[in-house]
Amino acid sequence: MNEEAKIKSKWTTRRKVLTSLAILICIPTLVIAPGLFWELHLANSCFRAFNDALVAKQYERAYDLTSPEFRASTDYPPFLKIHNDLTLRMGGLKKVDVIGSNIQEHSDGWFGTVDADMIFDRGTLHFTFVLKKANSGWRIYNYREQ
Repeated sequence: MNEEAKIKSKWTTRRKVLTSLAILICIPTLVIAPGLFWELHLANSCFRAFNDALVAKQYERAYDLTSPEFRASTDYPPFLKIHNDLTLRMGGLKKVDVIGSNIQEHSDGWFGTVDADMIFDRGTLHFTFVLKKANSGWRIYNYREQ
């Protein structure tokens, strides 16, 4: 009987409550985290492809990676002019360094934000990019110089 009492005493009410809370936190995290990680990976892949196209001066390819909303507000000629003007002002785009990124689900869909430094021949400019998930995958929704 003495041994049975020692075994039962290991599971106090406090320990049971803490274990229950840990399980309630861990299970959703283990279920949700892989999906969020995958979406973040897909958003970052779109962002990298967009910037790789800009570095390679493949502006049509970069424009194809923008969302329908972006294309509705910015036709290709103004898009091209923006990037040609940036090249004249700052020199060629050498690379893009990501400072931070995140994704969130809003009432009107999934959105991602990427803060990045665009490194040109004659300096660095900080930009914030917004991505949106559509049926065809992640797309550049808008971006602006900070």
